[in-house]
Amino acid sequence: MIKFGTDRQTIHDLNIFPESKGVRSIFDIYNSTTTKGGREKLEQMMRIPLTNADDINARLSSLKFICDNEIYCALDKDYLDFIEYYLNQNTPVLRDNLFDSLVARISYLIKPENEYYIIQRGLEYIKNHLLILSDFLNDISTVDRPDFFNRLSEEIESIKSEPELGQLMKQDKDSFTFRQINYFDFIIRKKSKETIRRVLRLSYELDAYLSVAYVSKKRNFGFPELAKASPVYLKINGLFHPFLTSPIKNDFNILDGKNLCFVSGANMAGKSTFLKTVGLCVYLAHLGFPVPADEMKVSMFNGLYSTINISDDINRGFSHYYSEVRRVKEIALMIKEKKNVMVIFDELFRGTNVKDAFDATLMVAKGFSEIKNSLFFISTHIVEVGRELEKLNSVDFKCFESYLRGAKAVYNYKLANGISTERLGLTILRSEKVMEIIDEIVAKQKNALSLQE
Repeated sequence: MIKFGTDRQTIHDLNIFPESKGVRSIFDIYNSTTTKGGREKLEQMMRIPLTNADDINARLSSLKFICDNEIYCALDKDYLDFIEYYLNQNTPVLRDNLFDSLVARISYLIKPENEYYIIQRGLEYIKNHLLILSDFLNDISTVDRPDFFNRLSEEIESIKSEPELGQLMKQDKDSFTFRQINYFDFIIRKKSKETIRRVLRLSYELDAYLSVAYVSKKRNFGFPELAKASPVYLKINGLFHPFLTSPIKNDFNILDGKNLCFVSGANMAGKSTFLKTVGLCVYLAHLGFPVPADEMKVSMFNGLYSTINISDDINRGFSHYYSEVRRVKEIALMIKEKKNVMVIFDELFRGTNVKDAFDATLMVAKGFSEIKNSLFFISTHIVEVGRELEKLNSVDFKCFESYLRGAKAVYNYKLANGISTERLGLTILRSEKVMEIIDEIVAKQKNALSLQE
């Protein structure tokens, strides 16, 4: 199976994980887990996009089942943390016989030992957690129940049916007798430790699923539909970026054999946010997660690569332009390896002069447009490139329009068809009265010089 390809630059561009304290991330949005293991499982899931349709659909079906049935499970963080601590301790396993059980109990009563307390409490928490899962599974519907819940149910039912471990869940009293403590510690740590660990792993996965489902329902995220398809396609309705408090939703599609989307628009019109959101939705869809959109249909890819926030590399002596060229080369090699990828370039070749940027952007865009099994997004201020690309049938054109209201630039952040011709750079410069400040500085210097003379 081909591993989904992506890299640090793309993860950084899409803000998937927090990179410093106080910086928002997509992981933070989806993370409402209650346990440490659940958080770790969620992070593991979000670091490994999937390329197998069955795996993706299985995850989506589990999340949809939770949302549709409003499923909730009160996983106890303290129980699970203590169970992990109990299973990981290196103290000798208690012996399963009456004499040693009595000696251990009397020794604890005379001189309480922390190790004995950990065993006693760990056994009680294991029993309580197994009963919580059993009650949870009994309360949810078995009709069309996804495979994940069936696997969890099979583990619990298997424990119940075991002659030895099954007795643990049948204890009516809150605490165990001294004889039971030795017996169950021997059974669990000597014979059934891996069984309990499997239940814990499924519990953490459940915690991660409940977190994603809860957040998705609260934020009205939609469930994507993915399929292996040629030619590649992407259709999203009600697209929005989850960081925005009052987002303007957009509909977008690239179909009918087109594989390159040329995005134009003035500065601050919304191009970069749009590209980040599209990339984010494709990434999340390959995780099997709901996405920030009303609905989404997309062909499956073997990788996703972006160049949105690239900078020069001072330590290696690379200029901004050379860093861009190297990035294009890296991605071309990834396409060669992965065959079927999605690529995003925001303001391609901004690190060089306009003439070279025009020629280089046009050359690369034309080349990528010939790679039919991959999907490309390219934004640029150089709209003349778009005019040249209009000659190609495989290119689609989208833009963000803007206009002037007096001397002020106004943006509606709505995606439109075509190529933008707005040039508001000088207008923004003038509206900020930059030249007035500079002229004032120059005038003061001239006055100072004249007084000296």
